[in-house]
Amino acid sequence: MKLGIVVCYLVNEDNEKLLDIHLQKIKENTTSPFTVYAGTNMLLPQFVKKLRQYDFIKLCACNNYEGPDEKSRGVKEHSHYLEQLIKVAIDEGVSHIVIMHPDSFPLKVGWEEYLENKLSKSHTLVSIFPQMSACTFFNRDFYLKYQPRLLPSNKEEASISWTNFQKANQATNLVEGGMGYGYKTYLESLGWYRLKRSNKGEYNSHIGSIFDDVIFHLGSASEYKNRSMSGYGKFKLYRYFRKVIAKILSNSIKKKIQNILSYKVLYPEVKINKDAFMRSREKLINDPEGYLKFLRNGKNKSN
Repeated sequence: MKLGIVVCYLVNEDNEKLLDIHLQKIKENTTSPFTVYAGTNMLLPQFVKKLRQYDFIKLCACNNYEGPDEKSRGVKEHSHYLEQLIKVAIDEGVSHIVIMHPDSFPLKVGWEEYLENKLSKSHTLVSIFPQMSACTFFNRDFYLKYQPRLLPSNKEEASISWTNFQKANQATNLVEGGMGYGYKTYLESLGWYRLKRSNKGEYNSHIGSIFDDVIFHLGSASEYKNRSMSGYGKFKLYRYFRKVIAKILSNSIKKKIQNILSYKVLYPEVKINKDAFMRSREKLINDPEGYLKFLRNGKNKSN
């Protein structure tokens, strides 16, 4: 196997230690020849300098994202860079590619062989869901034959097939980076192996996740300050009514409401997500092995 690990690096100033752990885990757990193809367009200069110190990292000059500054900009911009990184890796002859986030990394030595063994005629893709860009593994033949895209086109997103794909995967109204790969398997009547969340310990059902006991994903490291997680069950009904009301009201009235009510009132789930992230990040940074052991094996939360 000649593995290409593609990562669009967006790291806040206070997350440098997360970056260090991410790189350390990739280095110590990957046994196959590999290269990390790093997108650095959104990375702070001091962290670009850090990446230059690793001989297994290839810094890639990507075309800047020039899309509209809209609600879904983050997902679109991230995918824009990942698409270019994947192409660079393919052009350099890698046999397999895995897409990752700066806050996701492998936990076990030989993890890439574990993922490769999950590929078969019925499983052309290995991924977590719905944040597929945190870990999606595939071979070059799949990419070259089917030319998947990380996000659906505007036409596809408005199609019945996309709606059916979302329903089939319990992801109604959700568009995450990488879901276009799952959609491609759906259109082509292919299958993918979905890595399952295997936590026995947790502080939050969305933050700090381990999948098949081989992949870790902290979650929302680049946007924990304002991310409203679509899958947070406690606020599902609240979000539904918020969307319904937003469709009914005019833009001028919505702006007045936003000026009157605080962000905490309109988006109460954000604070819960942020608190869970901050607690999990602190545990991971202060005691990486202890925190990961807790997630994998389950212990008293006070530990």
